[in-house]
Amino acid sequence: MIDINKHPIWQGNKLWGGINLLKKRGHLVRFFLARQYAKLFPRTLFVGITGSVGKTTTTLACQSVLSEKFKTISTKIDLDPILNIPITILNIRPKTQKVLLEMGVEYPGEMEYYLNMVKPYIGVVTRVSFAHSEFLGSDQEILSEKGKLIEQLPENGYAILNWDDPLVRKLADKTAAQVIFFGTDSINSHVWAGNIKIKDYQTVFELNQGVERVEVRTNLLGRHMVTSLLAAAALGACLGMPLTTIKKGLEKVKSAPHRFDLIEGKNDSFIIDDTHNSSPAAAAEALETLNLLTARRRIVVLGEMKELGVYSEKLHREMAHIIYRNKVDLVFLGTGDANYIADELIKLGFLEDRLFANLQNPQIVSKLIKVLSKGDVVLIKGSRTLRLDEVVKKLSKK
Repeated sequence: MIDINKHPIWQGNKLWGGINLLKKRGHLVRFFLARQYAKLFPRTLFVGITGSVGKTTTTLACQSVLSEKFKTISTKIDLDPILNIPITILNIRPKTQKVLLEMGVEYPGEMEYYLNMVKPYIGVVTRVSFAHSEFLGSDQEILSEKGKLIEQLPENGYAILNWDDPLVRKLADKTAAQVIFFGTDSINSHVWAGNIKIKDYQTVFELNQGVERVEVRTNLLGRHMVTSLLAAAALGACLGMPLTTIKKGLEKVKSAPHRFDLIEGKNDSFIIDDTHNSSPAAAAEALETLNLLTARRRIVVLGEMKELGVYSEKLHREMAHIIYRNKVDLVFLGTGDANYIADELIKLGFLEDRLFANLQNPQIVSKLIKVLSKGDVVLIKGSRTLRLDEVVKKLSKK
């Protein structure tokens, strides 16, 4: 288990300058109180949600679905789980029926720390891939760390797992709990999606459970968003909610800020703001969704993907192949390891007059504004420390 007194959160990062000693002591007291307070409530109250991508959207979808039947609270958006989970636990009131805890992991030992505070009755795993690999290591090591949530579930609990992810699927053998699979495989998934389409900048799909089927329409764009909705549907189903009620909750879900958020851009273009963070799996999903959208031109702005450690060059070069395969019209790349993407694109034969590399944010803005036209769709994605949200602001219509 990680030594909380030495956790990197106290030092901060490029976005914020850390936490002073007085506030640190306050947080440490909150950790202790939350651990004691959680013991006052039945284990069935708690649902843990983890994965390398899609955790926040899944948490929002789960809250929307469960709120149709239960008094539900969840962790806040964009607050580190080390701080977020204790705050959420201390917000439990006598009327609270379900508590959703987003259990993001960046460093070894964090999951054990969360589980020492509270042991969920239900665990949800979205997808496991390279993210925070600088600290967590390989995808197998990431699976091991996140899988601790599933391993501790009781026999009468539920492990809600993504069948479409071969790594996540392996966790079924690591738990005594009842396993509920969600995905797009109608044979092996308990809850599955079929006939997924993007129409008029909406995602439409058939939600199935057993012999029941309903059509779901959502403003969340892309197959990767359907994965989050399926996880929420599976959670609702294992808690006895009918499919028609689950559908109502799913169709109310709104995208979290900076997570594939479609906004109007300058010159009658559209901007997809996906600047909250970036990892190889998330970037690949975003590019594949972009390719499905109706557009005059598909334009991509990518910053480097941080915290990939020794895997960084390989994964950035692989990203070039995904860009090339999805037939992007124009590519704008940031600095640092994003240069590996540029180098690999040139090797693949991508037209150099459609590639702009090694750019600072102001350069991206100035070059893009000159070429943006009616009907263009621009995907902007990168690790949050790169502040590509500033590029979004400059290019948005407002």
